[in-house]
Amino acid sequence: MHSKRGLSPVIATVLLVGLVVVSGLIVFTWFRGLTQEAIMKSGQNIQLVCKDVKFDARYNDGELDLSNIGNVPIYGFNIKISGSGGFETKNIKELSSNWPDSGLSQGGAVAIPDFGDSIGGLSPDKIIITPVLVGTSQKGKQGLFACDERLYGYQISL
Repeated sequence: MHSKRGLSPVIATVLLVGLVVVSGLIVFTWFRGLTQEAIMKSGQNIQLVCKDVKFDARYNDGELDLSNIGNVPIYGFNIKISGSGGFETKNIKELSSNWPDSGLSQGGAVAIPDFGDSIGGLSPDKIIITPVLVGTSQKGKQGLFACDERLYGYQISL
């Protein structure tokens, strides 16, 4: 008669150790994502500063006019160009040489006369303009933060 035996103790131990290591890596990766270093602006988390950003945008005959009507300096803008074939998101610095290096301070304004040409062969239905802010991490490094498009994006229908 044949006696049936389970897995050998060595194989069972290797499988158990492998399972514990993989589980530990998953938990470590999850916790690491939760403890992302915050970018601060004016003493508060930059995500909270987005609600204080106020700007105006106008598009007319290929010219895009942007003005900062709030108290928060705006470093840049993400421009989402949507058309029938999909969408493309670009930074304002990619689209215009007129954009000031320091961004728009309180009351600042800029006209981008070549905006219609800079979006290339796209025939957009709408553009969504979202502010980008600059802040400082706890380690003293500067970091860019794009505000949430759904909450703070400004849509212009073309």
